[in-house]
Amino acid sequence: MKESMTSYRPLSDWERRIILRLLLAEPFTGRDELLLQVEKATARSIDEDGSISLKCSPTPKARVTARIPVEGEAQDTDGMGIHYLLHMVDGLMSELEVYKDDSSRVLRQVDPEEVTVMNAG
Repeated sequence: MKESMTSYRPLSDWERRIILRLLLAEPFTGRDELLLQVEKATARSIDEDGSISLKCSPTPKARVTARIPVEGEAQDTDGMGIHYLLHMVDGLMSELEVYKDDSSRVLRQVDPEEVTVMNAG
């Protein structure tokens, strides 16, 4: 397996920007703690579509009301929707899941500003 798929590393600029886009779109319960977590988060690639496993250094736990407190969507070059779901486990960010509506491979990294955020909170 590739090194990038096995080792935790600092978030890439794009990963940080996409997570911040999800967190900053609108206020929701636990958001302030998640903003602290993202500053100390490390990532490990899960798949070729951009999904990452997240580890957070000791930070305050977020009191979110759902396992996926926020998600976003953008359009890929083929017109299919790309989804970005932030998963939580025990008050800590655990994964950024990236997938397309038709399960085909994601063709591009969208500009985070193109992501429409929904279901915050």
